[in-house]
Amino acid sequence: MLKKTLFQLHWFFGISAGLVLALMGIAGAAVSFQDEILRALNPNELIVQKREAGVLPPAELVRKLEAREGRTVSRLWVERESGNAARVLFTPPAGEPRAQLRYFDPYTGDYVGDVVGQEVFDFILQFHRFLVMGETGRQITGACTLILVFFCLSGLYLRWPRQVASWRAWLAVDWRKKGRSFNWDLHSVFGTWCLLAYLLSALTGLTWSYDWYSQGLIRLLSDAPQNERVRKRGPTPEGAAQVANYDAIWSSIYSNAGPGLSAYNIRMPAVAGQPATVYYLLKDSPHDRAVNQLNLDPATGEVTAHDRYASKTLGARLLTSVYALHTGSYFGLAGRIILTVSSVLMPLFFITGWLLYLDRRRKKRQVRDARKGLSNPTSDAPAWLIGFASQSGFAEQLAWQTAGQLQAAGLPVKVQPLGSVSQDELRQSENALFVVSTFGDGEAPDNARGFERSVLGQDLSLKGLNYSVLALGDRQYEHFCGFARRLHFWLTHQGGHRCSPPWKWTAATRLRCCTGNNSSGN
Repeated sequence: MLKKTLFQLHWFFGISAGLVLALMGIAGAAVSFQDEILRALNPNELIVQKREAGVLPPAELVRKLEAREGRTVSRLWVERESGNAARVLFTPPAGEPRAQLRYFDPYTGDYVGDVVGQEVFDFILQFHRFLVMGETGRQITGACTLILVFFCLSGLYLRWPRQVASWRAWLAVDWRKKGRSFNWDLHSVFGTWCLLAYLLSALTGLTWSYDWYSQGLIRLLSDAPQNERVRKRGPTPEGAAQVANYDAIWSSIYSNAGPGLSAYNIRMPAVAGQPATVYYLLKDSPHDRAVNQLNLDPATGEVTAHDRYASKTLGARLLTSVYALHTGSYFGLAGRIILTVSSVLMPLFFITGWLLYLDRRRKKRQVRDARKGLSNPTSDAPAWLIGFASQSGFAEQLAWQTAGQLQAAGLPVKVQPLGSVSQDELRQSENALFVVSTFGDGEAPDNARGFERSVLGQDLSLKGLNYSVLALGDRQYEHFCGFARRLHFWLTHQGGHRCSPPWKWTAATRLRCCTGNNSSGN
């Protein structure tokens, strides 16, 4: 019952939220290497010539930038030895939106020109996070991210192979397959390959979707005292910003970071009386988000708090590295590539899921059509038992079609899933047909697992039973028609009489057996 419920929810969410997740995946992949793509498109603007004298100190950079712009610097990003252009944001006038990001040469303080493609990536990022729909889009992407977690966990449960120790059962795609079998392989095997990447992306991405989730992570992982862990977000206070002494700020940054300083990001307070925040990276930082944080007085440079990445607990380091985990940069270039490829593959699951769903709908419709052709039995003769074990619906369809042909020959029939066939029904039946598919490499379909556990291993006296087995399977598997073979051998060992060879049962053979013209079993 649990598996059936999870399956129904899995496909329902798949056909409803799958498209949004596919679009989010493509958008996320597009911005994964945003910095590298922008530098490739703008080599003259974003790559600057290194100079032996080194980059200018913050005080001189800010003085040049503010003199040219006529506005106050609010944020300043500088990489000291990378050869990349630095970035600056200015405080916008009251009531205006956030100012445009500008790039400049940190060795001279000169602007490097307009950057092609930045606005496109900004739009793609907004689409990835909010579908460019503001708070409504944020709620949609958040819900779909939660559904992605459900997909990963339910998909793992639904496809759990009975040969758990076989790596091929988990990870191998058989490229020779066609149709539904091939779509199932793509959906399940590639889903297994991407499982950890999707869980990582979803569990970190939820921090931008729900405040309750991000606050819960802070409570769980932060090293800060309990009363400082969660701070409610409020409106930014209005008022005059405090005058900054960048010489004092730089002195504090360098004295605390030391000669290993690689990059720094200065964020000035919105109003007087608040501390400035400085994030800095060291040359030996494990990844690009392994930042250290300084809180200091912007007028005097006095440090009020210093949070070193290396001194944090593992949980706090993970909390600091949420974005790096989300993009894969926490694991270096290989991690970024893996997360990008998994994002690109997201539409694959939407497409194959729909194909599997449509195939299942088509087979159910064919089953309904076959059942409509049956009438109530008018004969007092014992009914033929037709039991089916079906994973995709094809065996069930054949079972009902067979029932129609038998009834057309004047024979009463009783059709039911193999999982609901009891021991008493087998004992009391004189003639039985079993239409049995095999799932994977010799396994029973889901709706026949109960029969295999409770009936197939029991000793019954079936000497009065004439039976035939139509076995459906894939010859590419080592244990071709494995479940049907086990059923056939069990029926034989219980005294049942085979009325046609199993797994070679054609429509013509089936009718001969049903009308009693093939009693020899050949």
